[in-house]
Amino acid sequence: MKRSLPVLDDSSDPPVRAPAILNIGGWCVSVADAGDGVSSLRFVDELIEAGAVRVDSSADVKLDTRIVIRGTPQSPEARLRAEATEEAADAVLGSARPVFAGLFASACARWVNS
Repeated sequence: MKRSLPVLDDSSDPPVRAPAILNIGGWCVSVADAGDGVSSLRFVDELIEAGAVRVDSSADVKLDTRIVIRGTPQSPEARLRAEATEEAADAVLGSARPVFAGLFASACARWVNS
């Protein structure tokens, strides 16, 4: 018996990843991206190399800074989701920049030490 399968989700958008939460010298930072999550993972790796420590996402932490890395939305729904995510951010980056990650981590450590 042949029959067509119902389409459950016809969008080609990747699933939305939960933001990564990091502690940089006592400063809690969340990093998310509006794309497939690869950019935020790359940026998180750079922050960890600069001295950040990953925090369990289930822990109840007060975020000091929210960083969003822009992506290219593939559908109108993804565009709306990206706009809402960027609107709630403290900083929106065009891409995951290793130099910025190092400078940001050192600035966070200075804020805590001053």
